[in-house]
Amino acid sequence: MNLYFTAMRKIIIPYLLFSALFINKAFTQETGEKKGWPSAERNDFIIECIKSAKVNMNEDSARFYCYCVQEKAEKKYPAIEDVAKLSAADMQSPEWQKEIMNCLSGISAWSATDRADFLSECIASAKAAMTGEKAKNYCECMMFKVEKKYPSPADAGNITKEDLQSPEWKKIIQGCLEF
Repeated sequence: MNLYFTAMRKIIIPYLLFSALFINKAFTQETGEKKGWPSAERNDFIIECIKSAKVNMNEDSARFYCYCVQEKAEKKYPAIEDVAKLSAADMQSPEWQKEIMNCLSGISAWSATDRADFLSECIASAKAAMTGEKAKNYCECMMFKVEKKYPSPADAGNITKEDLQSPEWKKIIQGCLEF
């Protein structure tokens, strides 16, 4: 296992899960509301996107690409009903082509092994606090967010507990809990 995953496993992944549980409880008590697409629709969008994208790229790249597209689509269309109205012609618009190219160009240097290691460690830890399916969805989302922020796996290994306590990371963790 890579050196950075050893550090990640010992420090970051357990902290991500602790933070996830704490933040989820705090946000639920604070607002009582959930914004954006429902979890099932997010997951369905990503699953269908991956199926389509795998025709032209490997599954790991397809997963990263689809999380990216889903994030952009949800931001642009907060109501899931609106995104369902998109046509093939809409997706060919210059605006969407730019977004698609941004997602394609953002595919990082993480290898399939890097991703598999992150997911297996995260899911194994998360299953202590949530169901297997919820753990998988949370960890795939966190993998995308970590990978997006740290295109090099070595850089991801340098995340500290202090980093994860920042408002930015708390928001990222909360967003992944909603998957």
